[in-house]
Amino acid sequence: MRQEDDFVVCRCENVYYSDLINIMENGTNNSRELKLKSRAGMGFCGSRTCGPFLEKLTGDQNDASPGYVHLKSQPPIRTISLKELSGEGES
Repeated sequence: MRQEDDFVVCRCENVYYSDLINIMENGTNNSRELKLKSRAGMGFCGSRTCGPFLEKLTGDQNDASPGYVHLKSQPPIRTISLKELSGEGES
């Protein structure tokens, strides 16, 4: 059962703050490892929402500057409309 002060960090993958702390207590010390072990930042937004928090969390826990291992964000190459995707926009 979740504590009252627990909260969702990554909405895309439903990762809670307590999950991240548990992973860090078991030896994870940078944001990249935390992302791989928790799946936070691997959802639809590509870590644009939770990525800065993960970097700050790992920096704070290790007395290092936040973001010393930057997370890789993977946005789409370019936006595409639904009309183009369906093929109706082709001439």
